[in-house]
Amino acid sequence: MQRAMGQPNRSHRRALTPLGLTLTAILTLGAMTVAPTSSAVAGAFKTHRPVRAVVLGGSISMYYKGNYGEFLQHGCKNLEVINRAKVGAGGPALVKRLEQEILGNKALMGELGAAKERWMLFQGGLNSVWSPWLTNATLANLFAKANAGGLQTFALSLTPWGDERDGRFAGWKGVWTHRATQKVNKFLLGRATPDAALGRYGKDHGHEWMKGELPNIAVDLWEIGLQDSKATLRPTEPLSQTFARSRYKKEVEKKDAWVAEARAVPRHYLAKQYRDFDHIHPNSDGHRLMAVAACKKAPASWGCDCGRIERAIFKGSVMDPK
Repeated sequence: MQRAMGQPNRSHRRALTPLGLTLTAILTLGAMTVAPTSSAVAGAFKTHRPVRAVVLGGSISMYYKGNYGEFLQHGCKNLEVINRAKVGAGGPALVKRLEQEILGNKALMGELGAAKERWMLFQGGLNSVWSPWLTNATLANLFAKANAGGLQTFALSLTPWGDERDGRFAGWKGVWTHRATQKVNKFLLGRATPDAALGRYGKDHGHEWMKGELPNIAVDLWEIGLQDSKATLRPTEPLSQTFARSRYKKEVEKKDAWVAEARAVPRHYLAKQYRDFDHIHPNSDGHRLMAVAACKKAPASWGCDCGRIERAIFKGSVMDPK
């Protein structure tokens, strides 16, 4: 699997980064949800709930119309959540965010220390998915730092994404992009060895994961119905004709399998009913599904009512339906 993917060439790297947020989308996210800097963090938690969590991730985690953290807080009576995600942050930027805005913030860490349980809720890495090996290496470092800082880690996998109009999924590029996404997911879910997950970034790493490098709890968001699993398959002939120019051309004996995989790429896209302003960011219905999936794996100490999350709606804030 790793050999087939190979390292991304420069042109493909440009195609995958930055992660295609339109200027309108960035301005909308920035205007609706601005993550405070260190000087604004004091008094971040507003209740005396015994479990406190900090959300860390990219723009999906910052979603402004009911994100998974808000749904979890609504349905888990013992849990309070604050958000320190950042639009556009990939793996390396998220490590810096953790160090500066969470672990390096004495006021915030003091508030977390007052709770019986302290968690980092994580959903991110897509902004650096152009190099899944680098992303995995930096996220392993992120989880280890959070763990050493006294935070338990709860990770949600990357979400389905993509569209036929997005050049990163055009033709055979779609196979690479999907596989890169799944390589990060396999790491997050503890389904990959360091050798497979880290590539050349793991040359000095042992063959086993070290303490804290994997999240304490992980949720697979590809098992909850977010993707368009019944999308129309791509036609066979164009893919068959261009196989000889694809990055997989040396595996001629597996051509039929590669063509079948390329045809199925649209079935890994975020379903239209769960899209917000683009094919990357889930809407509030999608975030509710994400929260329900997380709720089902949450510790009993959080006091979660998953049914309440399933029924919840967003109208200015997450609330029970009337």
